[in-house]
Amino acid sequence: YRRDRLPTVPGKNLPEPLLAFPRGALVHFAVTNREAAMSTRLNGLDTVFLPFNQGCDGGAGNPVNPDGYATAYLWDEVWARDSWLDILGRYLVPVKNDRRQLVGWIFPRYHQLDATRRVLAAGRADGPGRRYLIQHSAGSGKTNSIAWTAHFLADLHDAGHRKVFHSVIVISDRTVLDSQLREALTAFERVQGVVAIVSGDGASKSRELAEALAAGKKIVVCTLQTFPFALDEVRQLAATEGKRFAVIADEAHSSQSNETAARLKLLLSAAEQAELADGGEIDTEDLLAAQMSAKAGGDQAAGITWVAFTATPKDKTLQLFGVRPDPTRPPAADNLPAAFHVYSMRQAIEEGFILDVLTHYTSYKTAFTLAHRDTGEVVASPEVDPSAAMKGIMGWVRLHEYNIAQRVQVVVEHYRRHVQHLLGGRAKAMVVT
Repeated sequence: YRRDRLPTVPGKNLPEPLLAFPRGALVHFAVTNREAAMSTRLNGLDTVFLPFNQGCDGGAGNPVNPDGYATAYLWDEVWARDSWLDILGRYLVPVKNDRRQLVGWIFPRYHQLDATRRVLAAGRADGPGRRYLIQHSAGSGKTNSIAWTAHFLADLHDAGHRKVFHSVIVISDRTVLDSQLREALTAFERVQGVVAIVSGDGASKSRELAEALAAGKKIVVCTLQTFPFALDEVRQLAATEGKRFAVIADEAHSSQSNETAARLKLLLSAAEQAELADGGEIDTEDLLAAQMSAKAGGDQAAGITWVAFTATPKDKTLQLFGVRPDPTRPPAADNLPAAFHVYSMRQAIEEGFILDVLTHYTSYKTAFTLAHRDTGEVVASPEVDPSAAMKGIMGWVRLHEYNIAQRVQVVVEHYRRHVQHLLGGRAKAMVVT
């Protein structure tokens, strides 16, 4: 970097270490007056720069700054001495291959840096017993955000240098992401043995979980199936020994056929039961709501902090974890619960991290004629309620083997002929029913 090409604001100086990055720097920034991007590896014209912007009105970019450049937050906030040392010391994570050779670095994107710092500041100021909803879209790097949050909360101390939380419990139930999350949590360890993975190898998961919590492991990772027991164990330790816990819940969609879902069905409302019967799913949000509703207000007194990560929160999730602009007033049209931190789907799409699946789609309609055997009129009989008859007949039409086979053929052939070869043969299709 050349000093004369960095943006400057009268009366404000850039931190000394950033006036001229050497070529071997761990991270490189590209900055204009309006936008910023960063890269952890220079590779000539093939260098990939990731957006490092605050977001603007729910989309990409940065808001207008009446006092200077829109990117002034870089040197005012990110590159300030204490902030930069914190990033280098705590956020920067080495990436190694199977032979333990260094191949790259993980550097936080702006929303990850901002969200984790806000959660820590709130946890330090509010103390245990609060709830925070982090609404981060797919493509936001949620796995790394959860790993950073877990490690930072495990090491959090208050103004009197007292440890805020004795243990942090991380819950996830997506098979692929669960392994990614475990690997990330382990990779982010500064000291070996901080993270305890409840796998059930050689012992029951519930016993393994109880031992990890009783031993005061800083971070304990468990699955959705073990979560009800974990919650009971945490509440018991909080009540009997005065221990304080932070629970980080990652959204997860699980099949309605597993054991947890079977137990959870007993706690669902009639509307939720109907939704489930219509092909809906039980997920972490339902489980959290059901488990926590019976203890409303109890967790705050017990010193249990909840941090929920989700891309698309349900209404009950917002009610459970959201923060009202004026907490002293009940919910109202001008005082609705909202997420503690947001990285929107629109911003992720505009920054190129995910695709907008609604940009290109093909709809398929079924055309058919249903005629009465004698008169040719459609469902006209004084003995049958027309609406009930049409509903039954439409169900028969939709589920008829011939129609299903025709739809499947259209979808598969369209994909095979027009989509499969795209993106170097790695294109995918989504079927919405």
